[in-house]
Amino acid sequence: MSDATIDPFEQVIRASGQGWLIDWYAPKEQALPNLRQILATANARGQARLRGNAPNLTPEALVAEYRRNPHKVNAFLQVIGSVATPDFLVMAWRILQGMDIAELALSYRSQESFQMRVRLRSPYEGGDDEIYESQDIDDAVILRHLGVMKMDDKPIFDGFYPLNLEKKTAK
Repeated sequence: MSDATIDPFEQVIRASGQGWLIDWYAPKEQALPNLRQILATANARGQARLRGNAPNLTPEALVAEYRRNPHKVNAFLQVIGSVATPDFLVMAWRILQGMDIAELALSYRSQESFQMRVRLRSPYEGGDDEIYESQDIDDAVILRHLGVMKMDDKPIFDGFYPLNLEKKTAK
């Protein structure tokens, strides 16, 4: 039996199927410190932007949330290694908390420019809108996690979901 204790944050990463965040990082022993730094930066941005409404984006908070809502943490962890802008990690979590995607604008010119602007709306009366902007195309990874649908033949982006990345085999 080993006396080594596995970091709870690492346990959640692996349990959510996102072990690649650790295993593919070089050097591997710096993976968790790097992820903790990404979270610390996003957490600080959330605090600066949203003050009392800021989400708690710490490893400890994600571990606790995983126990209640593993699908939320799974979706978030799927983008943590890809999103370039800390504000977009805050935005992803805010959508997971229930903010509505009120507006999404994207401008792209091949090998010239990229601009994405997302306006979130609070589902609660009197809540403030939040604007998130990026000029880094790596942030476009969040688009594949948005629910896409129509209601009364009108377009809706709704929610932030984990991708089902498991390989299915034919029976």
